[in-house]
Amino acid sequence: MSGVTNNRFFGARSWRQAKPVLLHPKFFQGFNDFRLRRPFDYRMLDEWPTLDQHRYENGRELAAECRLAGYSVMWIERTRVPRSLKSVVVERALARHSTN
Repeated sequence: MSGVTNNRFFGARSWRQAKPVLLHPKFFQGFNDFRLRRPFDYRMLDEWPTLDQHRYENGRELAAECRLAGYSVMWIERTRVPRSLKSVVVERALARHSTN
């Protein structure tokens, strides 16, 4: 089923919906952990609240998708989403929005 994540939440249909997710501290950490090729640490996740776990995994997933698509995204400051990453997210949101 398109647009459904592993936690049964539908993906964002606009940048306004997606932005708070990307700005979550654990999303940023997950994105950069994957980008910097840090291994997935399950013990660390077990200590976090469920939302933090999901956001961390979401960040790693998006970083993996970017790498697979050949996008090089350097995200240094958590509160400033790089333009290239925002473009990827907006494109995905618009695709979801147009299917419904």
